[in-house]
Amino acid sequence: MKALKYIVGTLLSVIVFHPGFTQIDTTHTADYLVREILLGNGVLVGNVKFTGQKHAIGLYEDPSAQTGITQGIVLTSGNAFYVLGPNKTPRSGWASNAPGDEQLDRIARGKTYDAAVLEFDFVTASENLSFEFVFGSEEYLEYVGSKFNDVFAFFVHGPGVDHQNIAMLPDQATPITVNTVNNQLNKKYYVDNAFTNVTDPFVWDVRNRKVVENKNYLKEEVPPTYNIQFDGFTTVLTAQCQVIPNQVYRIKIAISDVGDGILDSGVFLKGGSFRSYGKEVVKLDDHFGQQQYVRHITKKQPVLNNSTLKEVKLGKELSKVHHLGKVEFHFDKYDLTEASKSVIQEVYTAWKGYKDHTIVISGHTDSFGSDAYNLDLAKNRAQSVATELITLGVPAENLVVKSMGESTPLQDNQTVFGRARNRRVEFLLKP
Repeated sequence: MKALKYIVGTLLSVIVFHPGFTQIDTTHTADYLVREILLGNGVLVGNVKFTGQKHAIGLYEDPSAQTGITQGIVLTSGNAFYVLGPNKTPRSGWASNAPGDEQLDRIARGKTYDAAVLEFDFVTASENLSFEFVFGSEEYLEYVGSKFNDVFAFFVHGPGVDHQNIAMLPDQATPITVNTVNNQLNKKYYVDNAFTNVTDPFVWDVRNRKVVENKNYLKEEVPPTYNIQFDGFTTVLTAQCQVIPNQVYRIKIAISDVGDGILDSGVFLKGGSFRSYGKEVVKLDDHFGQQQYVRHITKKQPVLNNSTLKEVKLGKELSKVHHLGKVEFHFDKYDLTEASKSVIQEVYTAWKGYKDHTIVISGHTDSFGSDAYNLDLAKNRAQSVATELITLGVPAENLVVKSMGESTPLQDNQTVFGRARNRRVEFLLKP
């Protein structure tokens, strides 16, 4: 029966939408999830590796932010689709029959099962690394204080840091587990979402392993507050670590069951939050041969002289303009593709019939990154397009560049599709 359940879940549930528009998608590679979803400002990444069952990691999107996170990566000791609410049972789980993890064994002081492990190298531009996360579990509340203390950790290793676990409460001393954060201990960091059975006169006592009278039988049903399966989860917490800029570190993000492989726990990694910050900002070497994936780093690009580029506000004065289309860009890039150059050629051809007109070039981004960074990125995109138009023969005085940043999205930034549409430059032909 378990084998049949696994086959059906694997074949049919690669992308699941909840009626509340929560989405779980396990079709993406770990490399994609780290680079396109998790990565924030000032970090370069490489050598991404995932160990575990395919259904244990996925893209998590929830516009209603039930956990406090609208988008990110979910990593679970069971099946990522079991995260979807509503909570209709206190004992949801998926035994993947995957091995545990020795490092997690030592933290749990017991045998671990069904480990899911995401690892990658990273280099930072500043001295502080941080990212945001939420831990949730089906072990709440029945197994609080028991040996079934599901465990997760964020191990960082590199210069001056020796396999340090940075999955801690703000005191930087308390690891986060079912036993350390719950409705009684460190409860200001805990969100209760427990399911209460009011329909069965007798229930199974999971702690004492026997059938007992249900004290909540026929009482008024109070549904769980949050549209998520986990019986409890933490508030949004921050993992942080001091590192040496421009030095290679490796992080291991791991979660597993403890004591058995039955009930699931999971950790949500907030999209765009894996970033560096601080007083020191250095230029990064191209450690992994993929410099294009680093954000908030100065990039060399031929740009037009700002004295010949007019900055204007796109307001009522452009109410009678002609829209000449748009070109799109890859994540955090402003290099022109061949397809983009083809569109720009068409814009140039259209302008030749109106040489007394101005081409207004407006650059746009998705919502990842700070406002200031996105304004710079949008301007770089607009200027790269302007440079191409000048090469084709448009005088600089006939061009206007405008950086809109993330302020005017075409589509919802909470989806991969929407963000791709928002990474663009638009063309307007103004008298």
